[in-house]
Amino acid sequence: MESIVEALKNFAASRPDRVAVIADEEQITYGELWKEVQGFAEYLRKQGFVKGSRITVKAAPSIWFAVSCFGIHLSGNAHVPMEKTIGESGILSIAEQLDASLIISDVGCGEDGFFAASAGGSPENGTGAEKKYRCITQQDVRRLALEHYREGLEFELPTLDMTCDIMFTTGTTGKSKGVMESHRAVVAVSENVQYGAQIPEDNIYLIPAPINHASAIRKLYVSILTGTTAVLLDGFTDIKKLFSYIDRYKVTSILMPPAAVRMILLLAGKELSKYSDQLHHIHTGSAAFPEADKEKLCELLPHTRLYFAYGSSEAGCVSMFDYSKHRGLISCVGKPNKNAHIFIVDEDRKEIKSSRTEQGLIAISGGMVMQGYYGEPELTAEVLKDGIVYTNDIGYIDEEGFVYMLGRKGDVINIGGLKIAPIEVENVVLRFPGVADCACYAVEDRMGGMVPKLKVVMQKGSALDTAALKAHMQKHLEAFKIPKQIIETEELPKTSNGKLDRKRLAD
Repeated sequence: MESIVEALKNFAASRPDRVAVIADEEQITYGELWKEVQGFAEYLRKQGFVKGSRITVKAAPSIWFAVSCFGIHLSGNAHVPMEKTIGESGILSIAEQLDASLIISDVGCGEDGFFAASAGGSPENGTGAEKKYRCITQQDVRRLALEHYREGLEFELPTLDMTCDIMFTTGTTGKSKGVMESHRAVVAVSENVQYGAQIPEDNIYLIPAPINHASAIRKLYVSILTGTTAVLLDGFTDIKKLFSYIDRYKVTSILMPPAAVRMILLLAGKELSKYSDQLHHIHTGSAAFPEADKEKLCELLPHTRLYFAYGSSEAGCVSMFDYSKHRGLISCVGKPNKNAHIFIVDEDRKEIKSSRTEQGLIAISGGMVMQGYYGEPELTAEVLKDGIVYTNDIGYIDEEGFVYMLGRKGDVINIGGLKIAPIEVENVVLRFPGVADCACYAVEDRMGGMVPKLKVVMQKGSALDTAALKAHMQKHLEAFKIPKQIIETEELPKTSNGKLDRKRLAD
């Protein structure tokens, strides 16, 4: 298999009536989806877009998005999904950065078929005035697909080394970058999830997350690779709707980021527990996952496999840990997946034999690694060399081959050579009654050194007892790891996909 769109073609032939995607109360079968994908690819071909063109798409959890995504792939072009909430200036910025051939958006498309320069241009720097970008609306996608479809269309399927997607990072560790993924990488990541989670043949995957995010779009790809059904939903904000989808569509798997797990546990844990026999697995990842939340989820869903996935935009999902099966392995992210090789290196990128007391930086190789950052050769070289992604994640591998991730290098607090992983402190604090969320980070003390500080969000109706919280931490942490300052706050800064934004924690 050289691409996800090849899998779509195959399943359209072998199981045309199987539902492929459900969104907005509508569904489309594999046969219908393949027909529209061909039609949209034909439209792109007639527009004269040469293979390798970048096509930006303001994403939304919808059937038109699936049609445009796979139509772009089939045409041999690179698919660039953008945030649903991105504004006109942001769209133009990405289009300029990538020299995009086409923009698909719900805003900025003029009647002349071009992205309106005045809508996205920046008066202070003159951007948007020099070049116009061709544009169609999101609503045009399926109409154009059906208008251009005809029996007997023939396409060369994309090959492994062609660029498939360009995914923009959230920027939690620096500048947002366009991660170029080949079809080889997309297939390899999808296989990692397929085999890591043991996806059943009748799986129905609920994906309630922004579809442009790597974790979400990859679950759509996994569903198509396995010939199963993807159910797209716009986030976890409407819990009642979430459960109605689980009931109505007989959902068997759910993508549930750690922040969403915490919200469900606080607001609807009893309701979730009703689906223990229905749910094959829950897939979580993309951010640190508190041990207390893992334990609670295991209690609520004793018959459901519960996976925490480790990976990155640059390397995809590289390991999956079934914490419902392996209890008590704190900070464990599982063993390497089917197509991944994980090892530990020192600061000079030399491989080391690691252990709990001899930690290093996690390095990853395999078919799922990125091609590089678009237009950023120097930034690429900082992360990728000879097919190996070098992360800033501190970790080790134990004697049984389990990988442990303890936090990012830049987040570790160094106090006179003594190191504190914020995640370790946060795991302890989240076990304290009444704590809804927390974040540990470094601040400068009066002597010019660094000390840990803690921000705490309390559950509604709970009051923060600082002395009791410190006493709780003293039972579970070494003295130097206990934050010197503890303050209560209403909320913590988060990125658009729910990750804690540690860059914005400092006062």
